[in-house]
Amino acid sequence: MMLGEIQAHQPEGAPEGVSEVALADRPLRALRIPRETLGEADALSALSGFGLFFLVGPANYRGGRPRAYIGAHRQPLWELSRHLRHPPFPWTAAVVVPVGVPKVPRYHKELTKLIQFHCHRHAVRVNHHEVVNAGPTCPSLVPNFLDRDLKTSRTGIQTLLFALGHPILGTQLRVVN
Repeated sequence: MMLGEIQAHQPEGAPEGVSEVALADRPLRALRIPRETLGEADALSALSGFGLFFLVGPANYRGGRPRAYIGAHRQPLWELSRHLRHPPFPWTAAVVVPVGVPKVPRYHKELTKLIQFHCHRHAVRVNHHEVVNAGPTCPSLVPNFLDRDLKTSRTGIQTLLFALGHPILGTQLRVVN
């Protein structure tokens, strides 16, 4: 699947150290926010609405494998603030991936949960990071037409995480010039 060019920049009004990557011609993007600047990132519009988030730890944790926490929430900034106060492990950065509204908007929450479920399962299988949280349950009422959105999203998220230096979902990507 050809995803297109990866574009990287610092979002306007974002604190120092925050970076954003996006796939050209696709509505998929990811923001990397260092833990120490999370309190200053509340003005970023990408942090409102449904989204996935990945908390990542340093690479030198127990045998060299970094730790990761994979979550999803209606308000990722609120959930990240909660994890700042009560961390599940000593994380150093968060990657937030806003989940776009699907063709049928009422399934936005289900699509977000389904992407989280598949990303978590894939991250555990790839075993590049030690995933610290238990796997979420798969939403029960998911229509078949969301399947295409799911596959495109998971592949795109894998690409964006790799571009940000956090290959939680694996590194088996092919670069085409």
